[in-house]
Amino acid sequence: MIKLALTGILFIISIINVQAAQWSLTGSLNPSFEYDDNIFMRDTNKVSDFHSQITPTLKTSYGLENVDITLSTGYTVDRYDKSRYLDQENPFYRLNSIYQTERSSWGLDLSYIESSSRSEAVEDTGDFETNSTSSTKMVSPSFSYQLSERDSIFISGSYYERKFSTIDFSDSESFIITTNWQHQFTERFNGGISISAGNTKFNEDKSNTDDDSYNISFTSMYNISEIWAINGRIGLRQVNSEKTGTLGDIDKSSDVGSSLDFSVSYSHDVDTANFSIARSISPSSTGDINEHDTIDLSLSRQLSETLTASISSSYQETRSAFDNLSDNRKYFSVTPSLNWNFRHNTSLGLSYRYRNQKESFDGTNADSNTLMLTLNYNWDGLHVSR
Repeated sequence: MIKLALTGILFIISIINVQAAQWSLTGSLNPSFEYDDNIFMRDTNKVSDFHSQITPTLKTSYGLENVDITLSTGYTVDRYDKSRYLDQENPFYRLNSIYQTERSSWGLDLSYIESSSRSEAVEDTGDFETNSTSSTKMVSPSFSYQLSERDSIFISGSYYERKFSTIDFSDSESFIITTNWQHQFTERFNGGISISAGNTKFNEDKSNTDDDSYNISFTSMYNISEIWAINGRIGLRQVNSEKTGTLGDIDKSSDVGSSLDFSVSYSHDVDTANFSIARSISPSSTGDINEHDTIDLSLSRQLSETLTASISSSYQETRSAFDNLSDNRKYFSVTPSLNWNFRHNTSLGLSYRYRNQKESFDGTNADSNTLMLTLNYNWDGLHVSR
């Protein structure tokens, strides 16, 4: 994927050489330090450790009146005090581009990201023990068009290829295409319909799995007032799975369920609040399709020009999409924090996190307490107009 980053850079340079443009080079550095009294989320034989992480990032941006291109490159470096075998250095590259005309918009996003499987455990398997590295390639083109003053359409496609450094997880490739139609009914209310279809293939040592998914949803957004807004999506989805064993035997299964995404946001003076509830499906690195029910709540208050206090909480239930009676996992976390913006581009955050995880298949009931200190620095960089 270094070739991908170099191609993006050459593409930006070629455009700059041809047309007058504005470009910038900026960066960020966000070292964090934390102490976790149960890094593996075990209910017995708990292991505590100090963990530090730093993500140096450089961002090159190019812009014309109707063109924006951004290339981000960097590394995520993890270090542990006692559990040093968990140390990792993972690169990432992201190229985001958009071209706009009076009524249409074309987009293309490319990325290559390496990350620790432990950092993805909450949304994926709940496995904080296994130390594996995932490599994900993504290509996502998109197109939108303003049909009239009140109607617009949006079409996007995404291709993902995910591979793991160990055999503990299943490599996979996914493709999904989505189309949306939106209508502005009033100044405050718009709604529409969204249709998507996707395919995920899992490659395992002893079997292969081919999953097809379909979803149709009705969407809406209503601005109750200048400080209150509601977003909603509700629909039906179907997943068809075909698993082929080593002897050529085929096992087929199908499941029909609901999809949901509802959120309420509030913003006024020094206070902000967000509440959301969702039901969705996603491929798991264990070679299955998981269904997730999530509830999120966040509150924030600006205590002064430089000081902000906030608290966020999340609850998630995860189970197989094909069996409502299957083993399930419940995860809960709550994080109060205090953030000090002592410069326009630098802030210091202090937070505490409590989390709990329950797994029905083995009766695990584990929790952990974490203290975190984070420094966020954004380099103003270089800006040139030609």
